[in-house]
This record gives sequence, structure tokens and C-alpha cells, in this order.
Amino acid sequence: MSSQISFKREKQMRKLAFLYVLIVSFALSSCSDDDGDDVSLDVPDTYNFTRDGSSTVSFTGQTNRLDMLSEIKAYVQNGDQGQLVEEQTLLNMFANENAPFSDADLNTSGKQLESKTFSPDIAYYKDLFDQVASASAAEVASPTTASAGVAGRIERGTSGKFILVDEKGQEFTQLIEKGLMGSVFLYQIYNVYLTDARIGDDLDNETLVEGKSYTAVEHHWDEAFGYWGVPIDFPGTLADEDRRFWANYSYGRESLIGSVTKLKNAFLTGRTAIANDVNNIKKEQRDILYQEFELMVAATVIHYINDAVSDFNGGDQGNLLHHLSEAHAFMRSLRLSPEKAISDDQINTILNSDFGTDGDLWTVTLNGLQTAKTTLTTVYPSLADVADDL
Repeated sequence: MSSQISFKREKQMRKLAFLYVLIVSFALSSCSDDDGDDVSLDVPDTYNFTRDGSSTVSFTGQTNRLDMLSEIKAYVQNGDQGQLVEEQTLLNMFANENAPFSDADLNTSGKQLESKTFSPDIAYYKDLFDQVASASAAEVASPTTASAGVAGRIERGTSGKFILVDEKGQEFTQLIEKGLMGSVFLYQIYNVYLTDARIGDDLDNETLVEGKSYTAVEHHWDEAFGYWGVPIDFPGTLADEDRRFWANYSYGRESLIGSVTKLKNAFLTGRTAIANDVNNIKKEQRDILYQEFELMVAATVIHYINDAVSDFNGGDQGNLLHHLSEAHAFMRSLRLSPEKAISDDQINTILNSDFGTDGDLWTVTLNGLQTAKTTLTTVYPSLADVADDL
């Protein structure tokens, strides 16, 4: 009880100090020609936040789920190598049942992917698990080169690397990995952790979670950050292994649209605002996160459309299917934001027409790819000038 009282006193003192800064800032601005009303926050350079010398940042559940998806991807890739993929194993990994992971800590973590998946998509992934199991079993029994209307494996260029695709040419590994990045990670950021139900102004941001050093509001913001996939001590040049899932694609878009910088600043500033109870800044930074995640995803779709155009022109069917499968999965991620700029009709047209008839990648045309790209640059005009370079 005494630590809770001490924490509340600390919060009260911080508020008084912050109010003093606001009063002084207002007085100074009243005597100035500067109309700016920005509040000054002491924002750290990295995602390190402490209280009484202890870290207040924790998102182990998110890290567990990133690790689970890494193992699922590795397992599905057995099919790319002509080996058997079992449906029940994937179902066990999805629900974390029957100790399916090689990392024993994941098996006992109490975490899973299925319960955190956008609920209308759960049946979609279970169907994919069934399909990849059937396709891999057929491949083991009788190796088949994939072709229009025929599932099988196909080589990417002359690399010696093969991918297992369904009868529409959609690559199972990409649909499952990139798909779950959206249906779990982005969905949870957008529709769970950054919502008013988790970080709203009316919630208790005074009381520490029992046995923890953070408030519930602080923790929920941190859990959204955890799904991004960067370590807390970024920025800096991250090694490839530290760029996990969405972090990897953020870094891929950084040079042209500044995705890492904008997401980093929003996460850091918003978390600092929460610690200081500055709700207007918290909400401004949340809005930036919605916008910049969506923009990064759209830019990534364009990136893979560009790759697909090159593959098409070069007659590289294997890489064409690979890159279009990635574009398809990322395009589906654009459905998930409640603040999205693109309409459901535009998304469906790209998925089921521009990316081939009913999503049949064997039927894609250059005109369809260009139409999809034009739609995206129209909806996201800030991408228009850099679209060809993405």
C-alpha cells in the first residue's frame, strides 16, 4: 500500500511540475509573436521508460507470439522443400496445444495466436493449413511442377529455391506468414491496444498493475509497440535478425517515406505523454501510428507490385508468384484499420481483379498491376512521387 501511495504522490508532483511548465510556456508564448502551442515533453531516444529505477516496459506476450509465427513460418517452409507439412501440427501451433514448439518456453507461455487473430480470418487460416498439408502430401507422393490450375512447387528464377503454391499460384508460406502479421499483429495494434478501451482518457492511469511497475494504460501502449517487432533500444542500425516482421518492412520503407522514424517518434512521444498524463498528445500520436502503419503497408504492396512487373517482363514465373503472394497478403492487411483511407471495395477489386481473376495469380496482367498501383497512389497521394522507387 505504501508503494502505491508513493507512486500516486509521485504522479501528483509530476503533474504539478508539468502544470508549472505549461503556465510558464503560456506566459512566454503570450508575449511572443510565435503562435505555436506545442507542449514540451522530455522524450527519450529509445523505448526505455523507468519508475524508481525499474523498467516500466513489458511486452513478453507479444514477443512470444512473434516467436510462434517464426516457428510456424519455418514449419510451412518444409513444403517449399518438398517435405510433408501436417495440418494438425499447424493447428496445434496456432492454438498452442500439445507442446508443438521447439522452444519449450513457448509451449508453457499460456499465449497463442488463434485467440488474438481477427475472428473472421480464423477459418481462412485453418483452411490454408488444410490446403498446404494436402499440397505437400501430394508433392511428396508425386512431385509436380506448379502450373495454371495445378498446385505444386515452382522454382524462383534459377536460384534453386522452390515455393509450394496452390492451384491459383498463391504461395502458402507468404499467405500464412504475411497474413498473420496482419490478422494478429496489426489487428491487435489497431483494434485492441490503441483503442479507447485500452488507452482512453477516462481510464485509471494512476494505479500500478498489481505486482508490476507500470499502469494498465502504459502497459497497453507497450503491447502495441511490442507487435511492431523492434527492440526497445533502437534506433540505430539494426541487424537483420533484429528487424522482426513489421519492423523489417518499416526499415525497408524508411529511405523513401521515413516509416521507422515516424513510427518511432509516435511510439516514444505517445508513451511519454501517457507517463505525464497529456492526453491530447497521446491521441495525436495514436493517430500518427494508424496513418503511418497503413501507409507503410500500402507502400510495401507497391514495392511488391514493382517486383512483380519486373518478374513479368523477365518471364520469371516463380518469382512473379512469390512477389504477388506477398502483395496479396499485405493487401489483405489494409482491411484491418478502423481508420483506413482505402475502401473495402478498392481492396477487393485489387485482390480479385487486378491481382488476377478471383485472385488467380496465373491470370495477372501488366495492366492489372498498373491499375492496382494507380489505385494505391490515388488513395495515398504521398506515395505517388516515390511509387516507382519503392
